[in-house]
Amino acid sequence: MNDTQIGPKLLLSAAEAGDVMGVDETTIRKMWCAGDLPFIRIGRGRKVTRQWLEDYIETHKEWSRQP
Repeated sequence: MNDTQIGPKLLLSAAEAGDVMGVDETTIRKMWCAGDLPFIRIGRGRKVTRQWLEDYIETHKEWSRQP
């Protein structure tokens, strides 16, 4: 089945999360190990929701002041 039949995935693998965020899956795994990004363990794998990725981005944004 594709997304048009069942909707977007609720849970993403490290590789999929990396694609969504524009980073390597290794970065996602490091974020998990550091406790910076929550995950759900399913079997031996870990998954993350799109909302958690959005929450991470929102809480880690920075603003730069130009002189």
